[in-house]
Amino acid sequence: MKKIFIALYALAAMAAFAHAREITFSVGAGDGWKSGHEPQLAVWLEDEQGRYLKTLYVTQKASGLSWFFGPKEGRPESLPVWYHASKHDSKKSAAKNSSPAEKEIDAVTSATPKGGLVFKQNIDDTSCVIKVEVNASFDYNSTWTKKNSGVNGQPSLVYQALIPAGQKEELTFELIGSGSPDGSDGSVRENVAGIDSAKTIVRIINVTF
Repeated sequence: MKKIFIALYALAAMAAFAHAREITFSVGAGDGWKSGHEPQLAVWLEDEQGRYLKTLYVTQKASGLSWFFGPKEGRPESLPVWYHASKHDSKKSAAKNSSPAEKEIDAVTSATPKGGLVFKQNIDDTSCVIKVEVNASFDYNSTWTKKNSGVNGQPSLVYQALIPAGQKEELTFELIGSGSPDGSDGSVRENVAGIDSAKTIVRIINVTF
């Protein structure tokens, strides 16, 4: 009986592997990727109906809620779309959560790289959407000032690309909007008027297979 179980487990693992594909994700740092105030960034998958599937990468401060001088309610405005999609609690008191979902996110967390980002991940070979949210603190301009935008300055920006099943070619990402300025919801605002330097945080986003 034990041998049968092992054989079935091996077959299931092989089947899962056969329907997986490895991607290489890379972000090229732009002029807005400032040393000393490296941006917060999250990369995750959703199905074509907009339902959250899994987080592929998130910066350590956003995941671990390790904000310097951050308020008790955390910094939900840093990556509001990802926080709401993943249901990751942004409050400081939630930093020690040990649920399976939190452990999964912890496994793909790292400090913000200083000159861009490259990582590899295995994903299912089914159609899905990959989303990227990025935000730099203190990114003020004439529209988003210290008086009306707190620590954030300009709100987070969200990029996405569709990954069709069987995709072999490099993906093209598009800017689809900005996140909630105060982190109160996970909606993406299509109007990005008044946002300028935040668009230069990333120079290019690539996914290859």
